Amino acid sequence: MDVKEAARTAKDYVSDLFADEGITNVGLEEVELDEFSNTWKITLGFSRPWDQKNALVATLGGDGRPARAYKVVHINDDDGKVKSLTDRVLDASK
Repeated sequence: MDVKEAARTAKDYVSDLFADEGITNVGLEEVELDEFSNTWKITLGFSRPWDQKNALVATLGGDGRPARAYKVVHINDDDGKVKSLTDRVLDASK
């Protein structure tokens, strides 16, 4: 499995899994191949409807962009199957 196939598999998986939540702006954030476990770790970001900032918040100094959720899709490199999905928590101090 190459990096493009792993990324495509992760996007398809997340889009399908979260379809009933109306996610938007699905985008590739990070890609890593863990050679020890032979697992692709694909980080995707997306927005959910309830993360949208309202107009008042945007006017009072927010940037108006929706918050994003970040998930890591773990894919077995040998068979291309998704093994797990975990949260990717960003360090807010940076």
